[in-house]
Amino acid sequence: MAINRNGKHDARHCVIIASTGGGKSQSLKNLIPRRGVRLVAFDPDNDHGCIAYDSLGKFAKALKAADKSGKNYRISYTGAKKPEQFEAFCAMAWEVLDGNKETHVILEEAAQFTASSGPALESLGNLMLRGRKYGAIIYTIGQRAAELPTTVRNNSAHKYVGVMEGLDDAKSASKLVDVKPEILMKTPPKELRFWHRETGREPEYIQFKYMGE
Repeated sequence: MAINRNGKHDARHCVIIASTGGGKSQSLKNLIPRRGVRLVAFDPDNDHGCIAYDSLGKFAKALKAADKSGKNYRISYTGAKKPEQFEAFCAMAWEVLDGNKETHVILEEAAQFTASSGPALESLGNLMLRGRKYGAIIYTIGQRAAELPTTVRNNSAHKYVGVMEGLDDAKSASKLVDVKPEILMKTPPKELRFWHRETGREPEYIQFKYMGE
């Protein structure tokens, strides 16, 4: 159970959208400190350099032990095949949240493991709607904005849109950052350029740094 509710945390949840090879992993390396953090990742492709577990049971045991230690950690679950496993991960992430600490939560390929682009499933919805007050900073990663649950899109204060696969993808992504699809289509590949919009602010065109593998 998440503990130490603290409403003073800023809204920092992020959505990151780009095509395959569009720099999503590099953007995370820019956004999340490389050391000194608590990080838990749903990472089917094992992209994020964490201590990885492909067994949900072993992941749960390791996460519980890491949280109990009081030390920082980077742990990922890499073995998901079904939506039920994604929901279980979200429930486990909720359990280690502490409003006195920040916990970075990566949700890779979330669209693949959610039922639809409508409201989020229960545990994901709970994490998105209540996690901020318990120190969660959630990064939802995907290739197509239209496939992400509305709960994720509506409760992420920061939206990042990179290289688009096609005009249809750009049209749905344009709603996230308030940038015309035709402009999004001009984002060049392999340059780590993203459009970023924070809730209540104008969009900006930014350059991430290459941070290595």
